[in-house]
Amino acid sequence: MNHKYNKFLKLTCVIFITVVTISISRADDTQPQAEILHWWVSEGESAALKVFIDAFKSRGGHYYDSSKYNEIANRKEAIERMGKGYPATLTQWNAGKDLVDLYDFGLVKPIRKQKIVKRLKSLLPAPVLDTVSRKGEIIAIPLNIHSENWLWYSVKHVGHSNVDLSGDWTEFLRLGEVLAKNDTPLLAVGNQPWQVRILFTSVFLGVSRDRYTDFYLTNEADVVDTDGFKTTLEVFNALAGYSKSFGDGNLNTQIGAVADNRAAANFMGDWARGEFISLGQKVGDDYGCQLTSTDDPSLLMAIDALVLGKVDEKSEIDGQDLMLDIVSDPAISLQFNALHCTAQVYAALSNEDAIIPPYHSYFAGAGEYAELVDRAIYEFWIASQQMDTNSSELIERTREKFRAILKRKSNRTTQTAIVED
Repeated sequence: MNHKYNKFLKLTCVIFITVVTISISRADDTQPQAEILHWWVSEGESAALKVFIDAFKSRGGHYYDSSKYNEIANRKEAIERMGKGYPATLTQWNAGKDLVDLYDFGLVKPIRKQKIVKRLKSLLPAPVLDTVSRKGEIIAIPLNIHSENWLWYSVKHVGHSNVDLSGDWTEFLRLGEVLAKNDTPLLAVGNQPWQVRILFTSVFLGVSRDRYTDFYLTNEADVVDTDGFKTTLEVFNALAGYSKSFGDGNLNTQIGAVADNRAAANFMGDWARGEFISLGQKVGDDYGCQLTSTDDPSLLMAIDALVLGKVDEKSEIDGQDLMLDIVSDPAISLQFNALHCTAQVYAALSNEDAIIPPYHSYFAGAGEYAELVDRAIYEFWIASQQMDTNSSELIERTREKFRAILKRKSNRTTQTAIVED
């Protein structure tokens, strides 16, 4: 009897759970649903993303989170899922050439809802809109207008006055010497290629915006022979001796080291301010920030965007429409960007000469060369940290490496032009 009762009870539980599951699933099918594949995992970034998620849920949306620990992991999974036909509803991406590639390969949907298109065209500056447009269509929705070339520093170690971050950076390097006597690193730099690259481009823009443009935007091989390029390598090489990667090497760990005065400074995009805020830090009292190109002010843009996956379910299509309406709402976007410290960037955008296109738009038509340059920068940084003397030989080898990369790109571009003609 007990055996039959137990069997009946188990069967009843299975039926009940199945019915409830089906009911929930059906209920969810009537709601807008959105899965966002993203890499906003630090405390400051998560707080900013929560602004959108809370608004989405308050309007009846059902949200699924698919976060990755960094951009590389996010891109890998996103491309794999797009290629296999089960993309996320929305995916975080950087505005630039790779975004255009996604569109050209037919992996993402353009934004065609006229309400959203008109809103974006009325709100976004032309340089920003250009980065997310292709063949007359808007192919992603910008979430922010970041700027990458910022110095974030401890008031205790650096003080309240601006430091000279232009020319040969003598003053800043001298500060590194002073701090080294107390075993305090001048810089917290996570041992991750993307963090090292941001330091390099910040230094480069501080030394010479013209040479930066020659190297990155027009890809002129002769730039490696200029004083501006050589000075950039020398400063970068010297900074390696005054740097340390803290803990797990992640960005939030490096900001934490500056916040508690274990390191004096960090070069990072303006999203770093969200990390300081999450640690209870106050600008001016605990930390300060300034653009690195002090003599010839420049703003190296970095734009996070959301792309639309090619989904078929009505609930996900509704979810895309609802999320697009939310992230393009000026009032909600302002809350998001306040946490990312980007409000001041809008004022700088009025000076077109100061605007430098997003790093992800460089090497158009030959993205593999951007990867080669990034790898050379990272290898130079690691070698600089390990080398005590004779840095001139390392700098010369690195110049030749960059020259070879740019010449190879130039030859490939010429051959492609001949074939197209």
